[in-house]
Amino acid sequence: MSIADVSYASDLIRFPDLHAQQVEELELNSHGGLFIGNMYGMPYFLNFDTLVNPHVFVCGVTGSGKTYMIRSLALRMRCMLDSLVVIIDFTGEYKEFINLIGEKEIRPEDLDYALSSEAPGIAYLSLKSAGDEQRKVKLADDAFARIIERMRSNPYRERKVFIIIDEAWKLLNGSKALQTILREGRKYGHGLIFSSQLIEDVDLAMLSNAATLFIFRLQNKQSLNRIAGNYGLKEEQISLIQNLEVGSCAVIQLNASGKRGFFLIKKVKGLQVNRIFRISLGDGMNFEISRQKFEDTMVNVCGKEVLAKIMHTAEAKGAIELADLTRILICSGARRRGVLSSLRALGIGDREIADAFAIAVSSR
Repeated sequence: MSIADVSYASDLIRFPDLHAQQVEELELNSHGGLFIGNMYGMPYFLNFDTLVNPHVFVCGVTGSGKTYMIRSLALRMRCMLDSLVVIIDFTGEYKEFINLIGEKEIRPEDLDYALSSEAPGIAYLSLKSAGDEQRKVKLADDAFARIIERMRSNPYRERKVFIIIDEAWKLLNGSKALQTILREGRKYGHGLIFSSQLIEDVDLAMLSNAATLFIFRLQNKQSLNRIAGNYGLKEEQISLIQNLEVGSCAVIQLNASGKRGFFLIKKVKGLQVNRIFRISLGDGMNFEISRQKFEDTMVNVCGKEVLAKIMHTAEAKGAIELADLTRILICSGARRRGVLSSLRALGIGDREIADAFAIAVSSR
């Protein structure tokens, strides 16, 4: 029996009271949209077309999975919704993530070009080095204003724009541009994704404009009481939120018909991003391989300590010369036959390996 066939059985299926949810409500969130994780054996999808608006609030204690969720949303929105994702980063928190996925940082003056392009992507605006707090707030507010201008002047464009801002959104609490995005975003297909460790930090008007709340583990009593009061959660549901494991979350969601749902996601499933390791073969040629495969191959030849030295050298230069890699392996005591086999296992040709051995041995 497929998922689409189970709604008639809603009166026959009973989940424990503390997880109570009608099957037809689960079914609404079991297909279409962005896959987030599994609930009761059914997949959960975030489908903005079924919601009252596309705004998302994510909260939870440090280390509970909050940032992982936001990064996963950014990738899925960019890849699966053909959307432009604008990340406004006050602290540089997303810099490593942007480098990992191969996107580039833009300057504030480059935002107009990113908004005018029809191609999906991630426009990363880092304000870490922009000056003092007042200067950062002004630049962020200007960015919101330009997004609104583009939004209103092109109301029929199909491409959605999602704006991600870290906890620094609190500095923009009085921003008229921020409030405009929240009020008018649905009409134009623009969404705001924002986060906080404490839900009481969020103005009620702002919180009420987010149709979707992803709630990771919370311990703060004031936050828990506010959630219970705002959304009519039962004591059992609040207890679940208090005891969520890392990577698990509760979802409170308001659909377009005005019906509110409460779901539990056992584990948020992110997109796998393979990091690339580069080996320079000379003459401007690079050999690229999955970083994980490189590490798994090398650790058996040279051990973790030498591998760490190799990785540090590569990260400092953006790549490692094949001759340097060979020399480090030989000097570490690795047998030459083992070095040869490992380089072949990576997929490097015998001619390149022979040249690297010649250089490495002559320079010892």
